[in-house]
Amino acid sequence: MANDLSFLDSTDDVQNIPLLKERMDIEGYLYFRRLVDPIRAIQVKKDILDILHSHFLIEEEHKEEPFWSGGPQPTESEWMAVYDRIVRLESFLELAESVEIIAVLEAVCGEAIKVFNQKLVRLVYPDKEVVGGAAGIGAHQDGDPTLGYQSKQFYTCWVSLMNIDQAIGGLAIVPRSHKIGYLNAAETGGLNQPGARGSTYGLDVSSLEWASGEFEPGSAMIFSCSTVHRGLPNNSDRLRISVDFRYQAATEKLGYLGSNLGPDVRRTAQKIDEILSSRAMYVTTRATPEILNEVRQKMLEKGETTMERAQELVLEIKKRNS
Repeated sequence: MANDLSFLDSTDDVQNIPLLKERMDIEGYLYFRRLVDPIRAIQVKKDILDILHSHFLIEEEHKEEPFWSGGPQPTESEWMAVYDRIVRLESFLELAESVEIIAVLEAVCGEAIKVFNQKLVRLVYPDKEVVGGAAGIGAHQDGDPTLGYQSKQFYTCWVSLMNIDQAIGGLAIVPRSHKIGYLNAAETGGLNQPGARGSTYGLDVSSLEWASGEFEPGSAMIFSCSTVHRGLPNNSDRLRISVDFRYQAATEKLGYLGSNLGPDVRRTAQKIDEILSSRAMYVTTRATPEILNEVRQKMLEKGETTMERAQELVLEIKKRNS
């Protein structure tokens, strides 16, 4: 894997609508070293740090900056308690509606847009042992059908809340990958992991040519739902904190995932995975992994979480394939 390409910086071209549209069409992304007011981005970071501190995820002496004091990463229940509070922060919600982001996306789409209710927080812990491995968020495409999004075309805006250099990692993109179709990932799930390790979802990073760069508060990366991207390893002494929001044309209908809060979507996915991996599911259906993957996708698309529905879908798929 190589990260030897640099981002094309569109900061000085933010008013050049024809160029932005052309660059998105050709490259599959728009990088802005500065797009959102950094004061607003820093305020979101401060609000998040207050929550992390109140839940003992960071210690008193580290409450102003995201220095990591070591020790275990939060449990699932600890993280979900934090996640539930972050996605309701006024500063967080206002950031998703930033006029600077909306203006760029409306220019690219050529029409009014709306933001998904599912808004994501990325919290990646330091791990100096990981150099080039799949730390942070595995390489993926947001619009991969197996992830359950029903929207045909949408865009992600990833926003940095802090200074992010090569040690802290940040986001990497595969330019022009939005034109090669959806690739096969190792497996589904794990995209909202608060920590770096334990997530096996992802594409083969060694076969792709990556571009990367540095970020500051208010830096933004806007990219197509079919553009391949990933989080880089965090080899620093602090947490990496960023957010990403998703947008689509206002005339298009949102599916279940886009219509619900991030923590609720996460819980739904976990319930589905528990059902599909259960002994009861195996005994009653003898479904193959391929069938279970299709069942998972269909249940995610509608937010269905019952054993009965999973069994019905298995029968429907087997009947269709017979």
